[in-house]
Amino acid sequence: MPDGVAAVADLLFSGVSERPMWGRFLHALTLRLHGQAAALIIAADDGDGEPRAILVPDGCDAAGFSAIAGLPHLAELALDQPCALAGSNAVTLRMRLPGGRSIWLVIRAAPDGVGLAEDWHAILTALLPLMQRITPLYLEIGQTERRRLIAEHVLETSGVGVILVDEEARVVSINETAHRIIKDGGVLSLSQGQLRARRSADQQLLLQHVRRKAGEQRAQAGRDRHATLALLRDDNALPVTVMIRPGPPFAPVSAPLRRTATIILRDPARRLNLASADLMQLFQLTQAEARLACLLADGASLEESALQLGVTRNTARSQLQTIFAKTGTNRQGDLVRLLLSSAAALAQRDGGGTAD
Repeated sequence: MPDGVAAVADLLFSGVSERPMWGRFLHALTLRLHGQAAALIIAADDGDGEPRAILVPDGCDAAGFSAIAGLPHLAELALDQPCALAGSNAVTLRMRLPGGRSIWLVIRAAPDGVGLAEDWHAILTALLPLMQRITPLYLEIGQTERRRLIAEHVLETSGVGVILVDEEARVVSINETAHRIIKDGGVLSLSQGQLRARRSADQQLLLQHVRRKAGEQRAQAGRDRHATLALLRDDNALPVTVMIRPGPPFAPVSAPLRRTATIILRDPARRLNLASADLMQLFQLTQAEARLACLLADGASLEESALQLGVTRNTARSQLQTIFAKTGTNRQGDLVRLLLSSAAALAQRDGGGTAD
């Protein structure tokens, strides 16, 4: 193996945990080859479609690789063979990814006319088997990360708080909505990393359920394994509801060192702040009708809504009848349930703007 390649290869494997991935590897490879910059160009579509995704280290300008990514013959290069890239001052190594996609390791030479290290071909050849083993993880990690981000987005926009705790209710992870419910609900707190209920009786029940459900954590999820708890408060008739389930399923080969339970929080007293623009688009409401629908969904009565909108009660009643017709409902309760369960409920905002 050429000199210095072992150290570069070590960074290739440790770089899986970096964000962006392989930043130190690309930087070290650039230095070893006496280049200007290195990047990974990933085909964005199945087959040999136009490559669009460019992975570079922090501080490196991906725009410098855009022209290379657009070269028409990039997808025609032979697989697993280092080569100089015609039409640029760069060398590349094209490899196959699952699903018929390709990934190119590209190293650009410095613009001052000084070429890359003479052993660049030997270095890329030595790295090839390692790259073939590690690069498929890029897609797998990317897909996992994408699913996680989607799940987090859905939870945050739907107003559901989720907390993962150990057997003693010590927090392992918590989403932002759960933080807000704890802060605003007045029935829960975090004390030295432990989730606690304000009332001692609730605390005993909470800890009892957490210990039992953590003990029921298995390799496969069980839908019927849950406990519920309503945390009453002094200033609101609506309780904060708590559902406690066993922690995420685990495979026997990677059984967790400590059991966990998943706590799902909902606060029916929290305002959703539907966006009237969404209601207008979803149900073809006028702006006035959408404003009225938002107020009703937020718990206001027809009289309160009319007063806030500056219209007469008769006008508000007439608008409500039109809303019923457009949404296919005939009662105010049915209308509110429809609005809160529709995609419009995902437009909630917590201090990030004002609904129309």
